[in-house]
Amino acid sequence: MPATAICALLGLILTSTLFGAEIARWEAASPKAAGIQLERAADSDWHIEQVEAGKVARLKPSSDYYARAAYCLSLPSPSTGKSWLIIEFLDRGYGLIALSPGVPETRQWGVARVNTGRIRRAVFSYDRSPSPKSLRIEGLDYLRAVILTDEQPQLDPAPLVEPAVKFAIHSERVTSAYGDAANPDRVADALAGLQNNLPLVRAIGFNGVETYVRWGWVERKPGVYDWSYYDAILNEIEQHGLQWFPMLLAGSGYALPAWLYDSTNNVGFKCLEHGLTNDTQTIFQPFQTEYASLFIAEFGKHYGHRKSLLGIRLGPSGDYGEAQYPAKGPGYGFREGHTHIGYWASDDFAQAAFRDHLKKKYGDVAALNAAWDSSYDDFIQINTFLPETAVTRRKRLDFDNWYMGAMSQWCEQWASWSRQALPNIVIHQSSGGWGPLQIGTDYSYQARSMAKVHGGMRLTNEGDDFPDNFTITRMASSAARFYGIPLGYEPGGFGSKRGVMVRLFNAVTTGAVHLFYYLGNLTANDQALDAWLKYSPFLDQRAKPVIDVAAFYPDTALKLDDELVRYRWASTFFTVGRTLREAVDFDYAGEQMILDGALDHYKVLLFLWGAVTEKPVLERMDQWVRSGGTLVFAPNPRGNPSTVEGDTSIAQKWRAGDTGQGRVVLWHGDLIPSRSYAEFVRELLLKTPALRPQTRAALQMERPDTVFWSVLENGKVALLNFSSRPATVRLADGKTIKIAPYEMAMH
Repeated sequence: MPATAICALLGLILTSTLFGAEIARWEAASPKAAGIQLERAADSDWHIEQVEAGKVARLKPSSDYYARAAYCLSLPSPSTGKSWLIIEFLDRGYGLIALSPGVPETRQWGVARVNTGRIRRAVFSYDRSPSPKSLRIEGLDYLRAVILTDEQPQLDPAPLVEPAVKFAIHSERVTSAYGDAANPDRVADALAGLQNNLPLVRAIGFNGVETYVRWGWVERKPGVYDWSYYDAILNEIEQHGLQWFPMLLAGSGYALPAWLYDSTNNVGFKCLEHGLTNDTQTIFQPFQTEYASLFIAEFGKHYGHRKSLLGIRLGPSGDYGEAQYPAKGPGYGFREGHTHIGYWASDDFAQAAFRDHLKKKYGDVAALNAAWDSSYDDFIQINTFLPETAVTRRKRLDFDNWYMGAMSQWCEQWASWSRQALPNIVIHQSSGGWGPLQIGTDYSYQARSMAKVHGGMRLTNEGDDFPDNFTITRMASSAARFYGIPLGYEPGGFGSKRGVMVRLFNAVTTGAVHLFYYLGNLTANDQALDAWLKYSPFLDQRAKPVIDVAAFYPDTALKLDDELVRYRWASTFFTVGRTLREAVDFDYAGEQMILDGALDHYKVLLFLWGAVTEKPVLERMDQWVRSGGTLVFAPNPRGNPSTVEGDTSIAQKWRAGDTGQGRVVLWHGDLIPSRSYAEFVRELLLKTPALRPQTRAALQMERPDTVFWSVLENGKVALLNFSSRPATVRLADGKTIKIAPYEMAMH
C-alpha cells in the first residue's frame, strides 16, 4: 500500500478515536465541504500545498503592519449542546493561534506554535455558548483540518522546546503572558493564560514573565497576607523554565483593597483644576507610607528567596504604577473616575506638605515675600496654586520644584524599602510620560536615586516611531548612563513590526539590560515575530553609545512654560530634536546632570529650546566652554541664555568672544523647520577638531535621512532603516550596506 494511503488510513483511525461524533469537517486533503467551508476573502489568500505529512493549506501573511491574514471559515448551524473545535495544523514557525469570535483562555488548548515540525492540534471549547456560524483563524500558517465535534477530544498543551534564540550575554527579556485575572478568586483563568502562552514565550527566547502584584489581592483583610494567587502564578512560570518579573502596586486605584477604599484612610489625589479626587492615593498622606512599606516588606519575606525571581518593578503611584501623578488610567475596580493630566496637589495633606517645604527653604515669611513679591503674614495663609497664576518666576518655580520633587522623593522611598526587603534582587523604577511638569517624572532625579540602591529604571513610553521614541526617552537614557544604572524599555501599548524593530534598536544602542514587550506586540501582526527572531541576537552586541554631542535639556524653562504639555510631541524642543537625530546621535544634558559634571563627557552642547536656567547651571556651562567646549545657541526668538532673575552677563561675555579655550557659536536661522539647523550642526561637527574619529566617520556616511546611526563603545556602528523602502548606506571606508524596510544592521 502506498505511504500516502497508509497516512490517510491512520488519519481516519485517529480521527474516529479522538474526535467522537463529528458534526462537521474540512481538510486540505479533500477540500470538498463537509459542513465547514474554507472561504476566499481579501485577507485570506491561501493555497493547497504538499508537505511531508500530507496536504495543507498555506496562508500568505499580511503585508500590512496593522492587519492580519486569516483563514475564514463558514460553519454549520450552531450546535445546541457542548462542542469542540479542533484545528489540526503543521507546526512550523512560531506564533499563537487566535479565533474570532474567541473563547476564554480556560477553553483553549495547544494554541502556541513552537516549530516542532509535527502535526499538532489546537482545541477550543464551546461548552457555554453555541459554536459560531463563521470563524477567523489568525496566527496560523499551515492548516491541515478543522473538525467540529460534540465529544471532548484529547486536550494537549503545547510542548516545551528549546529556545529558537539563545543569548550569550545576560539581558532581561520580559513579556506579558495573560497572568492577570479579573480578580484573585479566578486564578484558573490566569493559569490557563499562562499555560497557553508560556510555551511560545520560552520558545522565542524570553526569560522573564511580568504580572502585576496588587496590594488589594494579598491583604484582603487588614493585617492578613494571602499570597496563594501569586504562588500559583509563580509555580506555573517555574514549570515552563522561566522567571518572574512582577510589578508591585500599592497606591494605584485598582490595586487598593476594599477595606481601605471604604475607610477614612482612603485619601486620593485631589486636582487643583477642579477640586475633584482620583482613586490613586495621595503620596502626601502618612498612612500610605505605612501600608506601602509593609506591603513591600511582606513581599520580600515571601518571595525574596525564590531563584525564579528575575527582578521586580516598582509601582509607587500613577495610573498603572508609574513614578508619576495620575494622567488617564482606571480607578478602583477598574472603574472610570475623574482623571486628567493636571496638578494633583489640592488635598489637605498636600497643602501642608507645600507649606512645610516653604518654611524649610525660606525660614521666615518675609524672605518668601521678597522672592515672591507677595505680602503674606504667615505661612498658614499659603495654599497650593496653578503655576500659571504665579506673578513671579520664583514663585512658580518654588511650586514646580516642590511638586516634582515630592514625587521623586516618594519614588526614592519605594526604592529604599524595596532594597531593604530584597537586598540581592534586580529592582527597576517605572518611569513614564515624556517629561511635563504635571506628570511629575524627573528622570535625572530618578536615575540618581536608583543609583543609591543599585537599581535600574524602566521607561514605559515607547511606540512605533523611532524619532518620537528617541526624543521622549533620551533624557532618561542619558541620565541612566551618566549615573551608571541599568536601563530598560517598555511600549506604551500597541506595537507593529516597526515598533518591535525601533525599540530593539533603541535598546541595543543605549546598552539597555532590560527589554519588555507585550506579547501581543509580537503575535498580533504577521511580521513582528519573524523580525524579533532574526534581530534579537543583536542584544548580545549592545553597548553604550559613543556620543560627543549633548542637547541642553531646559528643566527650568519647561517649568516656567511647560511647552511639553501644551504641545506634547509638537513642542519646539522635541520637533528640533527629531530632525537633529537624523543628522547625529546625541544625548540630553539636564540641569542636575550638568551640575554633577556631565558636560565633561561631551565636545559640543546645543541649545534647542529654552534659554532660562538657574545661575549655577550657566556658571558650570561657562567653565566647560572655557576649558575647550563648543556651545551653540540661537538668540532668536528665545534671546540670550539667562538666569531666572534675568541676568544675561555670561551670555554677553560669550557673544563678545570671551570664551577661554572654547567657543560659542550663534545660529541665526529659524529652528523650525529644522532641516537647515540639522545640516548646520553636521557641518559644524565635521569642523570640530575634538570630535572623536568614530563619530566623524559616521557623519561622513552616505545614507538617506531615514537611516539612523549610532556608534557603540564596542566598535560597532548600528544602523536602522526607519522607512518603507530599502536603503543603501555607503560607509566612510567605501563599504556598502543594504537594509530592508524597518530593519537594522550592525557593522
